[in-house]
Amino acid sequence: MRVTHSLVHAGDLAQLVEREYAVAAPVNVSLLNRGFNDTYLVTDVEGGRRVLRVYNREKYWIRSESDLRFELDLLEHLAAAGLGVIRPYQRTVGDRLGRLVAPEGERCFALFTHAPGTPLYEGTLTAEQWREYGSGIARMHLEMDTFLTSHDRYHLDEHILVERPLASLAPYAGSGRAAADLAELGELGERLTGEIQRLRAIGGAYGIIHADLHRGNTNIDGDGRFVTFDFDHCGFGLRAYDLVALYRGPDSPEEDRERWAAVLAGYQQVRPLSQSEVTGFPVLAACRAMWDIGDWLGAADRTGNAWVTEAVIAKLLADVRKTESDPTPRLAAEATLEQ
Repeated sequence: MRVTHSLVHAGDLAQLVEREYAVAAPVNVSLLNRGFNDTYLVTDVEGGRRVLRVYNREKYWIRSESDLRFELDLLEHLAAAGLGVIRPYQRTVGDRLGRLVAPEGERCFALFTHAPGTPLYEGTLTAEQWREYGSGIARMHLEMDTFLTSHDRYHLDEHILVERPLASLAPYAGSGRAAADLAELGELGERLTGEIQRLRAIGGAYGIIHADLHRGNTNIDGDGRFVTFDFDHCGFGLRAYDLVALYRGPDSPEEDRERWAAVLAGYQQVRPLSQSEVTGFPVLAACRAMWDIGDWLGAADRTGNAWVTEAVIAKLLADVRKTESDPTPRLAAEATLEQ
């Protein structure tokens, strides 16, 4: 029988790490997370920690090994520039990307430094720390402008952000109500596509981005230093999109809106956004809501699809409708101009 996705034995991966990397043996390997990739904690005999990623096959945004090497080259570039990101290790043969044989076929792997500290969603950060986090994203974008590689990567365009998610939802719109909701989402999607294309035309608004900067993908250590990881979705996209996971509208709790204001202010201190980019945050919030569902549906053969109900389609429609009338970015832009 054919295998879609296997879980490699941790003991075999420990032997692989000892064979492929200059790590103090023996090592212990334990599973951290099974999702878009299989992620393992690697602990060497001296207590040092690293993270091993075994890449899944047939992800919709990965076309070849070149895409994976783009990610590893980017991390090396950012880390060498002194930014707070994880760093890939060289294998003993000199390459950062390796391959192993699994029941479903060949899979790639890479070993990374361990991000110390705790995820941003676990702690209580001050407004100044959130501003520093926003500034760090801006510095990362500036450094990405200097990145050169022979490898290529996908684009988070209207196909990835809007068209693909809507097409993925179509099989789940079984009732007349769900079909009507999906049809309205299609109409809203056409407007979102136009806005994406308009924002792309702004000078400097488009470039390499992390693409999934939610609060679970950055840790903060006891000294207040940020370390960002999981660049698996990185690619070319709208720079403002890297901020939108923290964007909060007027109906959000005050604490969330204050956090968002601090992050945006910190970013703009280092890399100012245009007024059009600031007013475009509701559009990007709608795009991220669509992308998130499409992204998980892209992994349904491994993670399942029982969560996709007609209520999910209805909630997505409500979320997209809400962003259509959000005045917060417009008011923020006007306040910036007044200052």
